[in-house]
Amino acid sequence: MDSRSHYITSAEDAEHFAAARMRDMGFGDAKVTASGPDGGLDVVSRSAVAQVKWMHAKVGRPDLQRLYGARGSDHSKYMLFFTELFSEAPYTPQAVDYANEQGIGLFAYTSDLNLFPQNKYAVDFVAGIDRVRAARTKKAARMAVVRQVVWSFLLLCSLCGVLITAIDGDSAVRGWLVATVLSALGLALAWFYQPGVK
Repeated sequence: MDSRSHYITSAEDAEHFAAARMRDMGFGDAKVTASGPDGGLDVVSRSAVAQVKWMHAKVGRPDLQRLYGARGSDHSKYMLFFTELFSEAPYTPQAVDYANEQGIGLFAYTSDLNLFPQNKYAVDFVAGIDRVRAARTKKAARMAVVRQVVWSFLLLCSLCGVLITAIDGDSAVRGWLVATVLSALGLALAWFYQPGVK
């Protein structure tokens, strides 16, 4: 799906939307499978698999059984199912019961990029989105502090080197050179990491 698009207008858009939401949930390597026979899987990651339906009739138990079978023998992988929210109940009661028995997260999406959990496992996955976002925010703040400290230290070293050279003359040239190299490194780090910016 085009990153500038604000609507799902095709099955491919729906698959890319599902993959993006899975990455938000913590499945960072989630990606759409190559076009062609996919064995019932539309999005895969090391720890999860998903099937995505677009412009589809109500999802029934057989659809979820196919996802279960497509997962294969690795039962440690999570299973998610995405379908278009075309009615108040896009999944049959039998499908919801089966999903709850097997631990499948059921989701419904709208064409304007909204996602709604349809069972308790989906709610848990969505809660993962909040945890992942909170962790990313915390990490970004921590890294911003580290970058500022490193930059300040290197700048201080450079200023001290210049000051020592001005006072001591030639005997401090070696120290000044070290401080200059550290300062240049600090400038490079500041340019590359842009302190305070994620």
